[in-house]
Amino acid sequence: MGFFKSKKFKNGTLAVVFTAAVIALVILINAAISAAAGAGMWYFDMTKEGVYTLSDATKEILEPVDAEVNILFAKDEDALVSGDGTNEYMKYIYTTARELEREFDNIHVKCVDVVENPAFFEYYYNTAASNIYTTSCIVESGGEFRLFSSDAFFVWDENRTYIWGYNGEAKFAAAILQVTSAEMPKILFTTGHGERGIEGTALKTVCESAGFEVGTINLSEEEIAPDVRIIVVNDPLYDFAGVEAGASGNEIDRLSAFLDDFGTVMVFSSAERAGNLKNLSEMLLEWGVALRPGETVVDDLHTLTVDGKTLVADYETANTLGASLYSAISDLDSMPRTIVPDCMPLDTLFETETTLNGVYQTSAALYSHASAGVMKDGATSEGGRMPLMTITRRENVKDNDYIYSYLTVCGSPSFLDDKYLNSNSYANSDILVNTVRLTGREKIVADIDIKVFDDTTLDITTSQTNTWTAIFAVAIPACVAVAGAVVCRRRRRS
Repeated sequence: MGFFKSKKFKNGTLAVVFTAAVIALVILINAAISAAAGAGMWYFDMTKEGVYTLSDATKEILEPVDAEVNILFAKDEDALVSGDGTNEYMKYIYTTARELEREFDNIHVKCVDVVENPAFFEYYYNTAASNIYTTSCIVESGGEFRLFSSDAFFVWDENRTYIWGYNGEAKFAAAILQVTSAEMPKILFTTGHGERGIEGTALKTVCESAGFEVGTINLSEEEIAPDVRIIVVNDPLYDFAGVEAGASGNEIDRLSAFLDDFGTVMVFSSAERAGNLKNLSEMLLEWGVALRPGETVVDDLHTLTVDGKTLVADYETANTLGASLYSAISDLDSMPRTIVPDCMPLDTLFETETTLNGVYQTSAALYSHASAGVMKDGATSEGGRMPLMTITRRENVKDNDYIYSYLTVCGSPSFLDDKYLNSNSYANSDILVNTVRLTGREKIVADIDIKVFDDTTLDITTSQTNTWTAIFAVAIPACVAVAGAVVCRRRRRS
């Protein structure tokens, strides 16, 4: 028992208790700092390209924006940071979003798991005409939004086999500028070719309710302004001028240049008039769509009229670009009917094609049923399931950003008639709204450099390396040694 009362035991016990307390304190501090770092995204960005740090260009571009902006992720925060159950690259995107939130008081980041709470994203499902996944990201302000997949924030090689750069800052900056823009994008209807008028029509009302300013344009006399997002060609009787009109009057060149500048063109052509459209038809061939003049689809089983020409369309069942035009209604137990009267069948020439002008992806949006036939010159032949409406997307690169142009073609101008767009019994209006919203979002390319992954090595000079080595290898151990010496000296005196 004398040992337990001895000075040696008391000093040793005190040392053990002190050591245990220090270890416990270190563990607690480490846990607290780790938790705070995770919640506050504390880190030092030592990559040469500053992948995790906002550039001055981004701050300058977004400085004038004062509207409230929400950046929404469809997965909980822990999974985004760790990559658990989520695309491993989501950490880059999430980090940039949090940096934006830290830099700007009007930008807010929110994470909601779409699997656990799909109702939260119901508005975006119904408006975007697209699916939302755990790797999706939404930039929203005042009801206007942009929906992105994780791939949109990165730069791929030309064969899309690997990612070589991160373009998240430019993508976020462009999206924020778009959703906070005070100006409405424009839809213009071509004139000068015997097209149908739009004044006082349901077509004009639907386009305006979708958030667009509606007007007209004569391509033989007018240039296409930068704020125009969609040009609609509605049942022209006469062809669009081509090379024969010279550079100043070449309407096909203006349409092509508009598409090259990430525009959208919608063509509604009838069987009776399509034969007159040689130049326009040739332009459509580049986009993988061929008109069939003089042919009309008939179907006695799926029609509203006894002549079989007022077709009830069949939908695309696969997960394609065409199906995205009505994904908001495709999940209903009973999908509403879409009416396509007096429709000319279309041919799709390819699904995907890579050219010098970009990568084209073509798919049908609406079909005839398998029971349909084709009427030409008064005789009816077998037709089957044929495209009635198509959509083509072209992917290209401009200013180091992937951009998309769209061409929609329908063989029935009567698809846009008032009695179908105004009726709650048919889905014509829903499909039109989804199409203009999906393809007609204004595009702003922010001039912000890409962060190249090949250059994400540590950017530290030799002098800095020596300094940090001295701190960790000499200074810290020296402090520990001094503290130990002081403790030992006090113990000897006690």
